Amino acid sequence: MKHIFISILLVLSTFLKAQSIQKIDSLLLGAYESDQKIRTESMTLMSKLNSAGANDVPVSVIDSLMLLQEQTQAIDKENQILVASVLKKGLPEGLSSQSYKAIWLIVDHADLKFQKKHLPIMEEAVRKELISAGDYAVLTDRIRMREGKPQKYGTQSYTVTVDGRQVIYIWPVEDAKRLNELRSEIGAGDIETYIQVLKATAGCDVIYDPELTVHQMKKMGLLKNMNTSK
Repeated sequence: MKHIFISILLVLSTFLKAQSIQKIDSLLLGAYESDQKIRTESMTLMSKLNSAGANDVPVSVIDSLMLLQEQTQAIDKENQILVASVLKKGLPEGLSSQSYKAIWLIVDHADLKFQKKHLPIMEEAVRKELISAGDYAVLTDRIRMREGKPQKYGTQSYTVTVDGRQVIYIWPVEDAKRLNELRSEIGAGDIETYIQVLKATAGCDVIYDPELTVHQMKKMGLLKNMNTSK
């Protein structure tokens, strides 16, 4: 009788754990979809802005873009609360692959403090092959950019406005000679192809100067609206 009772408890515990994992998966899937939906809408409006030029864009488009930015901040904050709760006791096991992708994405879109706090967990996730080396590279590059340091894999860019139009600069890299080699290691294409894709997607000029440094960007006035310490 005692063995039967223990078996029932084990079955019940397994069932409750499965239910909990299913609920977390559902919440993270919803967070992922809201993150992508709002950013897709923003990218569409930004493309219109770049195609027409800032002086020819209707006020309604600019207002819509500002509203989307506010909504993005609200969605990101809500998603970060969810992920912080999920990761409170460390990286959970047994989630779907999409859930781990969602966790990485939400950390990647968070502020620097949140990113650095959860970077060790993302490192654990890539070691366990729950997220890709490419995703982890994007996060580490983003952190380095925000700290005002050169990036390693060339995944990050910085947008400035020149004569009413947006121009994208590839953030300075640490080792330009080995850049394509390093990108190959994380499963990314060469920087030249990446630039062409980024240009077509964003609808504006993309500049990559292998010799450009963060210090030079500051001297050129390109970072005057960016606080790289945050």
